Amino acid sequence: MTDEDRTPAGSPLTTAAFRRVWIGATVSAAGDAASWVALVALVLGRAHGSVAVLAALYTAPVAVGGLVAGWALDRYDRRWLLAGDSLLRAAVFASVPLAVALGGLSATQLYLVAAVYGLLKMISLAGFPALIPSLVPPGQLMAANALESASFGIAGLVGAVGAGIVVATAGPWYVVAFDALSYLAFAVCLLGTRGLTGTRPERQATDGRSAGGLGPVLRLVAREPVLRDTTVMFALFNIGEGALLVVLPRRAIEYGLGSGGYGYLVAAMTGGELLAALTLLRPNWRPSLTRSIVAASLIAAGTVLALLVPSPWAAIAGLVGLGGCAAAMTTWAQTLRMAVAPAGTHGRLFGLLRTLMQATPPLGAGLAALTLRHGAAVTVLAVCALMAVPALAFARDLTAAGTRPETEPGDQPGSARLMPRDDPDQSVTSASGA
Repeated sequence: MTDEDRTPAGSPLTTAAFRRVWIGATVSAAGDAASWVALVALVLGRAHGSVAVLAALYTAPVAVGGLVAGWALDRYDRRWLLAGDSLLRAAVFASVPLAVALGGLSATQLYLVAAVYGLLKMISLAGFPALIPSLVPPGQLMAANALESASFGIAGLVGAVGAGIVVATAGPWYVVAFDALSYLAFAVCLLGTRGLTGTRPERQATDGRSAGGLGPVLRLVAREPVLRDTTVMFALFNIGEGALLVVLPRRAIEYGLGSGGYGYLVAAMTGGELLAALTLLRPNWRPSLTRSIVAASLIAAGTVLALLVPSPWAAIAGLVGLGGCAAAMTTWAQTLRMAVAPAGTHGRLFGLLRTLMQATPPLGAGLAALTLRHGAAVTVLAVCALMAVPALAFARDLTAAGTRPETEPGDQPGSARLMPRDDPDQSVTSASGA
């Protein structure tokens, strides 16, 4: 990166390298959101096609692929790995419109495409945040993380809505073809971003652990309060959100919102996520990030209670707040993780944590199946407890950490120090955890 790219002032989008990769990642994520809608439509159009089998193959392989992806991201050049993943998935998804053109598309091929997606999903999902410290100066890390959250929100809205229109008017295979092209666009953006430092983790690691397994990362998570506490909090928070995915369709019917009611409620959450991401683009967030995470989790628990009110507008307002809190918590925690963990472990760390978070929502669905027998109010209260109780339990621990990332001139990405919020002149610990 050039000297002018390291200027901490302004948005990360003023940095050419980050802007190029962010645009590519957003387009690719929009393609993914759109292609899922198209794959469902294609499976429904095949004899003996099963959406349940498609969904299982689309999601389950991430449990294996996520751990391998984290190891690979800490061993090989992250930029080239992300580009290779995009090119491979472009070829896999391009096979669908090709098979349609040749008249030979089967449900089995769609299942294989879904399985490849699930197996490779974590490369981009963990790879982008692992690459961020190489793309922006340390002073822009939080804004860059907020933009990553915004990327998913924008992609989800645009991709799903666009897919619905195209599937209804032109056909689902056009949407899958767009997804293949979106992967190519992301690969071009990555390969066109040159001159970066820190994309080969083994060259910058100083603790000899860049090529290691999960052991050092697990020990780091267990040792560092910020990593340990937020991981438990977020896992339980996601179980609560998984339960909401089962509750919301029922509440939409009870609110009289019609067949599209569930979509309206989900869109409210996504809108809240976008609003929070845009708010966090401000250059400086003065409050302690750990205390902000605790406060946001408690506020989120309170917003869930809006689902107990017999008004769709109260529910929508509550879900906007919930989405905003969730997005803010993700941004703050990711910024802290980049500061606490050595750069050579970022691939394994984000791969492990995001794989774990992908696995928790199904547990929430099971929780909802058990509690809904006693009424939706019981499920909503259980979700509220899952969000509030861990925050209260860890509040003292996180407040004692009382940290926010600070950098000094000349610090390299991934080497940010953690400073006590009330005494900014005293260094507490380095990013290596020493």
